[in-house]
Amino acid sequence: MARKKLLHTIDSGSDGAVATPAARVFTDTEDHELVQRRLGTVYGILGTAVLVMYFAGALLTLLWWKGHFWELHLHPAKIFHLILGIILLLVAKHCFGPLRSPFMLSTFDLIGFAKVILATGIILNFAPKGLRLEIMTVPPMLLVCMLRAALVPSPPRWTLLVTAVGVSSVPISSWLIARSDPYWAETLPRESVPLMTATWSIIAVLASYRVSGVVYGLRAEVKRATRLGQYTLEEKIGEGGMGVVYRAKHSLLRRPTAIKLLAKDRTGATDIRRFAREVQLTSSLTHPNTIAIYDFGHTRDGVFYYAMEHLDGVSLHDLVEKEGPQPPARVVHILVQIAGALAEAHSVGMIHRDVKPANVFLCERGGMKDFVKVLDFGLVKEMNRGETDNVMSRTDAIAGTPHYMAPESITTPSEVDAKVDIYALGGVAYFLLTGTTPFDGNNLVEICSHHLHSPVERPSVRAKVDIPRALEDVVVACLAKSPKDRPADGKDLIARLEACQLDPKKTGAKETAHSLS
Repeated sequence: MARKKLLHTIDSGSDGAVATPAARVFTDTEDHELVQRRLGTVYGILGTAVLVMYFAGALLTLLWWKGHFWELHLHPAKIFHLILGIILLLVAKHCFGPLRSPFMLSTFDLIGFAKVILATGIILNFAPKGLRLEIMTVPPMLLVCMLRAALVPSPPRWTLLVTAVGVSSVPISSWLIARSDPYWAETLPRESVPLMTATWSIIAVLASYRVSGVVYGLRAEVKRATRLGQYTLEEKIGEGGMGVVYRAKHSLLRRPTAIKLLAKDRTGATDIRRFAREVQLTSSLTHPNTIAIYDFGHTRDGVFYYAMEHLDGVSLHDLVEKEGPQPPARVVHILVQIAGALAEAHSVGMIHRDVKPANVFLCERGGMKDFVKVLDFGLVKEMNRGETDNVMSRTDAIAGTPHYMAPESITTPSEVDAKVDIYALGGVAYFLLTGTTPFDGNNLVEICSHHLHSPVERPSVRAKVDIPRALEDVVVACLAKSPKDRPADGKDLIARLEACQLDPKKTGAKETAHSLS
């Protein structure tokens, strides 16, 4: 009854001196999963070791004491030995299954650990005398305690309780062995055996407490280092000019999230203002094809970050790298969505300035395939703003990616307008249709020179698929050298694309419009 009450206290997370840290381990989902797997590892190692020892002993008796093999292995100690190994492996398998309740895990940890050491004493108590088995219990006990403390990341006070309960049977079992062993009657008092094993048991408990404190403390430091407010960083998934992007998880909502951190070498006042501005401007956009911003803040160390929706899909760059040029109908479907996101930005006086295949993702949303998300507004610029904002937006002098850079971005970067996004989107369309960029070169100067002076080759000349003339004309118009010859804005571009009247059933877009993850 007392044990059940203790485990209930641990499970419910009351404020007892020992129960509180244990409750944190077994009820926090992230640690809960880890503790369950680690308990499975501990019991798997112990079960394997027990069975290896059993079969090793069986092999030795078979080789050297053939006539007594079955008699020896029908001995209660041998049977108990075999059953213990099997039970430990079954418990390990149970821990590697579905997530168990905190009560069950605490039972496995506290009672299971105690039974392992108790079972060792029982096995040795049945063994032949005169082998100093009561002393031989000490090394396995120390090893098991250290194994549990090192592998299971639990608070030190909980480890202290588990190991103390576990090793409490060692002095008792050693005294029972010594009491029936004539060796101790002829040498030292039998009372010296439990005293010695009790001393080693205390050493094992204190050492486990110390090891657990180090392991648990290191894990806590790592968690603090990877935690940003309510978010925990999990894995680096990207890197750009302004910062690094990590996959993260909100501590309460558990929804997939991406966290962008301001790069360590971009911590000047201007960089911080630009980073904050990127968040503020992007979060003001509500178009479904624009990346959604969840949160913004900074750490105690002054590292700025913002949280946005995590996209489980593929960028247009990776799509073409993997599958090659895309069917015209699918390209139109994608372009219309990008143009819609840009149209909203343009309507509120914002331009993206870095539209490129790597900054457009295809994912699945609400069962809709090929759902576009436009991201990375790191170079976004507000039109019709004062000189200070222009200076801040021109930190990189020439902003954008060379292969998708409009001519005016090269000649007059401080005077660009929404037409630079239209030009870049024409480059994206060209890449989707042909698998190549409109212009290429051996260096930045050569690429920029082509943008300024070279006429663009029509996509149908390079493409491996038939391109409708109407769509080709729209793409070439977007790539016009003069801004006035391009579509006026995102809305104008959408109208021109829809006027192409491509039938997805005839171009194969439906067959290829699948979710890539």
